[in-house]
Amino acid sequence: MVFGGIVGESAEVKVVYKGQNQHQALYVQTDTPSEQRMQVPCERYEACGGCPLMHLSPKGQREVHTAHVRRALDEVGLTEVPIEGWTPSPDGYFGFRHVVKLGVDWSMDGNRVKVGAFGRRRNIVPIPKCDVATPVIRRTMVAVAHHILDLGLQPYDPETDRGVLRAVVIRASRTTGEVMVTIVAGRRPRKLNDLAEAVAGQVGEVAGIWLHLNSEPGNNIFHRDEDGAIGLKALIGKGWIEEDLDGIRVRIGPGDFYQTNPSMALPLYHRTLERLEPKSGEAFVDLYCGVGGLTLLASRHCGLAVGVESVVGAVQRARETARRNRISAEFVAGRVEDELPKLATRLTHPLVAVDPARRGLEPPVLDALIAMRPRKIAYISCNPVTLARDLAAFQQAGAEIGAVELFDMFPHTAHVECLTIVSFPVEAGRAPRRRKVKS
Repeated sequence: MVFGGIVGESAEVKVVYKGQNQHQALYVQTDTPSEQRMQVPCERYEACGGCPLMHLSPKGQREVHTAHVRRALDEVGLTEVPIEGWTPSPDGYFGFRHVVKLGVDWSMDGNRVKVGAFGRRRNIVPIPKCDVATPVIRRTMVAVAHHILDLGLQPYDPETDRGVLRAVVIRASRTTGEVMVTIVAGRRPRKLNDLAEAVAGQVGEVAGIWLHLNSEPGNNIFHRDEDGAIGLKALIGKGWIEEDLDGIRVRIGPGDFYQTNPSMALPLYHRTLERLEPKSGEAFVDLYCGVGGLTLLASRHCGLAVGVESVVGAVQRARETARRNRISAEFVAGRVEDELPKLATRLTHPLVAVDPARRGLEPPVLDALIAMRPRKIAYISCNPVTLARDLAAFQQAGAEIGAVELFDMFPHTAHVECLTIVSFPVEAGRAPRRRKVKS
């Protein structure tokens, strides 16, 4: 494995790790560069590691993503499923990222506090000039880091229950330019209010700063309670920012899911609905709906649009968005595995969209969808491996798998957004049982 390498290219590399089954190395130089090799503009490229494909041209990155998806499909026996279609990032390859998560930890020698990205070596790498983040995100990162150091705030250690800060999440609106900051801390000293006031005073676009307390062990930034709620306390400003989605002002709060690259949301959602081919009066169910963007758009085409989301705050904001825009849509707060069987008793062969986390669909959700027999399922995923696993299960249950389309939601990274359609025959009769698929 060569970080910065290109398949088929001969190069000088530096071996940094020798394992039993795999060695790891860093690209150094080559006299015969691949036609896909690009000059990397970022000085933290190797240390940060957040953009491991930045040395590749757009064409080269597309080839890597396509090969990754093809391999995942082939490994579960879906060799006949084609990969068709590629949508590049509408905002280009730089300045597209509207969300950044910063870690707070001690330097390797333990003498200094560092604020920055979670690096390749599990250390914190300052990224004040991050090329993929928007300008207002970069300015906010600099302000946050400066005032954390100036106030002497120390990293929180859940094992010893010492220190204060764990992370800071910064989200900017592509539509309005406003910024939402979420501070994640193990405890709440008065200095956190000073931090909020200092950051808001330096960056005029900051619309709100919120605090999430998380003293739990592990690396999760947010701690959710039994109901999926994220505990939040207001430090300064309002509790949401807005994005325009085809004329709908969608509200996004601290801890809510919305696309990191919001310019891709509308192309992805429009293509999803186009491939679902909704009919007048048909029901649409959006699972893992976040703040409800796709649900709200689908309501224009369907007789009933229902979104299901476990994050209570996101559901509240989705309902507010629907009410303010006079859109008839229903939003349910709860875990998908709990709510889907209830919806199955109300709806017959609906259209369904799923956009799960990287772990894919939970087994109870897979079983419930197969038993429900939707006319079509639009499966959106950023993880080709779990996508392929779930598609194989649907196919063995009698469904037809459509072509996989790729959307360059995350340029320079190993991740790619995928969309495919799962079609079930809707004849009467008992649905076949799902069989386990090895992956």
